[in-house]
Amino acid sequence: MLLNRIPTRENLRRRNALPPDASLGCVLCDTEVESINHLFLHCPIAMRVWLELLRWVGNMFTMPHNLFSHWACWNEGSPSKKIVKGLRLIWHSTIWCIWKARNDKIFNAKEVEVLALVEEVKVLSWRWCLTRIKIPTCLFYEWCWDPMWCLAR
Repeated sequence: MLLNRIPTRENLRRRNALPPDASLGCVLCDTEVESINHLFLHCPIAMRVWLELLRWVGNMFTMPHNLFSHWACWNEGSPSKKIVKGLRLIWHSTIWCIWKARNDKIFNAKEVEVLALVEEVKVLSWRWCLTRIKIPTCLFYEWCWDPMWCLAR
């Protein structure tokens, strides 16, 4: 994704994989061309998801222009390596959930609800944290209440 190689509509058009008359509009909002930066950062749906998650982890910053800057802002200033790993894992699970929501809308005509998507990120990131970075047992309600506390334990 950071190398701009996933099949967004903009990339499919560049590779001549879309018919000439196909829409390039974002699947989630249909307001701009579906590029990597738009789909994952600047689409109104993605923006609302990120804002909810930033509030959840107790961090706030202005949405940067591209994913590299967003990645850097997301896990900057954390006091421990374990927290940085956890924040990176939340970032990855958010990207994955946005991509899945996009594909569900294309292939299954499933509408995207921001709060449902945020809950999906919380569940997925909690499950990944328990298995991948081996945080001490943290119940799901604790994770939803304060993920930073769970990561710092």
